[in-house]
Amino acid sequence: METKEKSGFAKTFSIWFGLGALMFGTYCGANMASGVYASQYIVTLGGGWALVWLVMFCAIMSFFCATGLNFIRAYKVNNYNAYYLALYGVHKPDSNPVLKKAVTIFFDIYTMLMGLVTTAATIALFAQLMNSLFGIPNFIASIGGVLLFAILTVNGAGFLRKFNTIMTISLIACLVAIMIAVFAIRGDVLASQIGNFQEGPNWGITTTTAHFSMFLSYCFTTSSWGSSLSNYADRIRNKKDAIGSGIMIGLLVTSLFVMTGSIVLPFMPDVVKDSAPILTICQQYLSPILTGVYWVVVVFSVISTAPSFTFNFSNRWATVWKTEKLSHRAKFFILSMTFLLVCWFISGVGLIAIVQKGYVMLGNIALFAIVIPMFISIYRVHKKDKAEKEASGQE
Repeated sequence: METKEKSGFAKTFSIWFGLGALMFGTYCGANMASGVYASQYIVTLGGGWALVWLVMFCAIMSFFCATGLNFIRAYKVNNYNAYYLALYGVHKPDSNPVLKKAVTIFFDIYTMLMGLVTTAATIALFAQLMNSLFGIPNFIASIGGVLLFAILTVNGAGFLRKFNTIMTISLIACLVAIMIAVFAIRGDVLASQIGNFQEGPNWGITTTTAHFSMFLSYCFTTSSWGSSLSNYADRIRNKKDAIGSGIMIGLLVTSLFVMTGSIVLPFMPDVVKDSAPILTICQQYLSPILTGVYWVVVVFSVISTAPSFTFNFSNRWATVWKTEKLSHRAKFFILSMTFLLVCWFISGVGLIAIVQKGYVMLGNIALFAIVIPMFISIYRVHKKDKAEKEASGQE
């Protein structure tokens, strides 16, 4: 009996941690690795308010992921289109076809916008890195990035899937090493900032009210994660698994903000306008060896992030593009290049502007399009579970 309990716990933990690690790897991309998420969202107002933002993000993300997973369990959906159709109650065969088409088109566009914003930020970071490290003009670096990402999208899907795991592990190890090195030279500064609510607002970067509003909108983007989780939630057995996995996702992803925030905070507000603050910190304050290792890892994270989103877009629309004049490979390349060129155009506004404005815009859309239906879904799932339980008891 004791062995069975341990076995049961081990299985449960593997489900929770497996989904948490998957989403951790997804979030552990180029924008996180650069430290710009930390400087613009977490430590913008110093170490005291950083604790508030971390708790706020962890709670909101855990809630939306747990709610999304529980909805997926109840309605047994396994892709983002089915997820959103069920969320809007138009998933049944006799549902209004016009409404069903409208929901499909809307969330195709929303998913595409999320990919555009993320990939545009990645191209901006790639250009920044190439300019900072090799002096390559941003225009030339961006062209090179677009061509590289397009080639990898067409030919490297299998490679990217395998490489993403290696990249995530490498990036975590590198961030821990940098964090330890920062503690060694600025540990006293970091210690003085933790719990300090006064110094950050005096930096004049933004106000507490304005930052709260912006950060809340950013947090709302996590409401769309249920659509991604629907592809990987087949091991969720019950409501307990859904809630446990959601909390695990929130905790693991928040730990990324803790690591990057701990690195960036002791150098605030000097690095707040930097498009790659952790790279700047490495170059100016840390060992050249650590700088070299970090540079390689970040470049790899960039290379794995952009093609992944480009692949999702191209794979979705290559099947919709009905023509016999072009091969699937040719359509895939044309779609990839078109997507990346649009991202390149967007990247011209700069990485910080994309992070501050792009994700906030998506969060504002999500508030009405996803957040409200998700709150309604809690009652729907409860009612559905109750009906199924009663029906099962009668049988």
